[in-house]
Amino acid sequence: MSIQNEITRIQTARNTLRAKAAELGLTQSTARLDEVAAAFEEMENQGAVSATVQEGDTYTIPKGYHNGSGTVSGVAGGGNYNLQSKSATPTKKMQNITPDGGYYGLSDVTVAAIPDIYQDVSSVTATAGEVLANKVFVTAEGTVTPGTMPNNGTVNKTLDLTAPRYTIPAGYHSGSGVISLTAEEKSVTPTRFSQSVEPDAGKVLSQVTVGAIPAEYVTTTDSTATAADLLTGKTAYVNGEKITGTMPDNGTVDEHFDGLTATSCEVPAGYTSGGTVRLTGDIENALAAI
Repeated sequence: MSIQNEITRIQTARNTLRAKAAELGLTQSTARLDEVAAAFEEMENQGAVSATVQEGDTYTIPKGYHNGSGTVSGVAGGGNYNLQSKSATPTKKMQNITPDGGYYGLSDVTVAAIPDIYQDVSSVTATAGEVLANKVFVTAEGTVTPGTMPNNGTVNKTLDLTAPRYTIPAGYHSGSGVISLTAEEKSVTPTRFSQSVEPDAGKVLSQVTVGAIPAEYVTTTDSTATAADLLTGKTAYVNGEKITGTMPDNGTVDEHFDGLTATSCEVPAGYTSGGTVRLTGDIENALAAI
């Protein structure tokens, strides 16, 4: 081993002893090795120190080294012990209850009931989503937790044909909001053509009043006429269909026959406005000649 290594080893040992001596208050932290050795040499070895102390007495622990196996105990006989009765209220932090100065010890400690502001929260079932945002609650595990339920306040919405549906957002509602629609009533008269009755912009129909069929419209289901029953060019509605007449218009009838060679005359089918069917004078002349 080199001389330098030996010097280093001795310096390390010196520094260890110097630090411990300074910690025990025997020397300064800069003491030389011989000063440290002298200080430890002067330390008295007290061995196992034991003492018995009664009430009112004190015991001065001697300076020096103690091997840690000694004991100091108290015994009765010097008078009544001055004990203290104390009470404590439970808190969120652990408490050490000790006697005040002048008391030998504690005769009893009364622990008050848990204050009303502290509750057993083991039955809590609420979750963050079931508590309003910006509000806090205590979970069943005792953790203070902020709520996350959205506060939608008062929700109002007017429905119309362009927006006939409204999706209610998740969260809290104050209950004073209204989902409404603007209703209107309209009336219409039947016509020959179909009609589409629509609400005005931003409104919905609450009622449509359909008027009676106008007087000029009548049911034709009980009609029995045919085209042949109507004058040519005339029209009528029969059982919901329009028909055009085919009956000839013969105007005024003026027919005659002599009664001898012709005993009748033919009246054409169709309409006649009236007229005359007569005999000629031939039969009269024949009778006069007999």
